[in-house]
Amino acid sequence: MRQGCAPLRAAVVGFGRVAEKAHLPAFLQRGVEVLAVADGSADRLNAAGAALPGARLYESFEALLKHERGLDFIDIATPPFLHAEQALAAVKAGMHVLCEKPLGLAPDELEALRRSSAMAGRTVFTVHNWAHSPQWRKIFELAASGAVGAVRHVELRALRTRPAAGALSGDWRRQAALAGGGILVDHGWHNLYLIERLIGQAPRRLAARLSPACGGVDEEAALFIEFPNATAQLSLTWRSPVRRNAAVIVGSAAVLELNDDELLVRSPAGVERFSFAAPLSAGSAHPSWFSDMLSDFFSELSDASLRGRNLKEASFCLSVIHRAYQSVRQGRGPARTHPAPRGTASR
Repeated sequence: MRQGCAPLRAAVVGFGRVAEKAHLPAFLQRGVEVLAVADGSADRLNAAGAALPGARLYESFEALLKHERGLDFIDIATPPFLHAEQALAAVKAGMHVLCEKPLGLAPDELEALRRSSAMAGRTVFTVHNWAHSPQWRKIFELAASGAVGAVRHVELRALRTRPAAGALSGDWRRQAALAGGGILVDHGWHNLYLIERLIGQAPRRLAARLSPACGGVDEEAALFIEFPNATAQLSLTWRSPVRRNAAVIVGSAAVLELNDDELLVRSPAGVERFSFAAPLSAGSAHPSWFSDMLSDFFSELSDASLRGRNLKEASFCLSVIHRAYQSVRQGRGPARTHPAPRGTASR
């Protein structure tokens, strides 16, 4: 990584909707120089050229990696089936990696990334931007202050009428070969790292119900997770008549109730109310959340001792998702979970 106050230099792989509407505005706001873009779509390369005059454009990730020198990091915003492979190639080329979720689709992929990034002294960082929404920043602030007490139970609910739209025609999120799963991989990943931050324990058991259970990606998912000292429940759907997000966090000192744009804190002292300018469920790009998250990414780039927290969250998310799919495929009941592993198309 370059020293001093010189701006960071990056390349974007996959110039889809999330890269154009969230990543790029945040990079420009934070002074990151985007020097190159790779995308297999001519239309998306044209869009990248219009948004970034002077950026070098490549039709493949491999071509970008071959010709680009002096980059600080690669930003990966391709469909999920490419993430781990591209992140590993970037690390082996000596670059730090910022990657859209999911970081990988199998535990061995994350273990390979963990080993390679540790050997190369490089950061691999997943986009965990929901933790930087105003609502969740307030929840984590309350939890850190001791106002909630020990977290005993967490319930999270994400209601969507359909998957998020991409930049190109077609719906890759409903194609298992590209997405690696359905709503459990998509919205489930976000909710799982929020749970990991609140509970901070390795799960003991989980029970999962997916619909459809086979023959297509899951459009609805329900999970119940048992931890040593707490429990968590997830309800996710792409089939809702309305779009909403909600949460209930039960602590030993207070109960938090999030209803999209309002947070209630119920304690023996009474009820405290927090209101937010926009619902948590509003939009899907969230450039301001992404921009705030970049501070955590930059900290890992500049201070090697801080590396690992984000990768630990990613390992937790993938471990739970992998076990949930495995238990449904095998038609079993509650699945025992193992400890989390240590450790160029457009979206």
